[in-house]
Amino acid sequence: MAVHVDLITPPLDGTILPGITRESTLALADAHTSGKLQLPGVPQTQKIHTHVRTLTMPEIAAWSEQGRLLEAFGVGTAVVVAPVAKIGRKGKGLMFPVHEAGLGPIGKGLETDILEFQTGRREFEGWSVVAL
Repeated sequence: MAVHVDLITPPLDGTILPGITRESTLALADAHTSGKLQLPGVPQTQKIHTHVRTLTMPEIAAWSEQGRLLEAFGVGTAVVVAPVAKIGRKGKGLMFPVHEAGLGPIGKGLETDILEFQTGRREFEGWSVVAL
């Protein structure tokens, strides 16, 4: 039975920087869902639906309170994929799920694949080019 999760990132409106790591994250999540690859540690039956849309703090807080927020992470060139454990909101800390290795299974799978492609240990759809 397929399990469906949403991976949501804000639009590129000037507060979120465009970048190859963000694009790679979205592409790899889509590739996992389509069956082109399997993210390490993420069952193929788990379908990751990517969305680029505005997120609000009340929305994130509600998901957290309802237990619907599975993991939170940020991506970028320097950090690749970094876990988010807490966001300050209205003088309080909005806590996110804590995973043993820091990242949850989707974040860790994305990090593993991106690093393997960056270092040439694996190839995916022509992402790596040998430099002589």
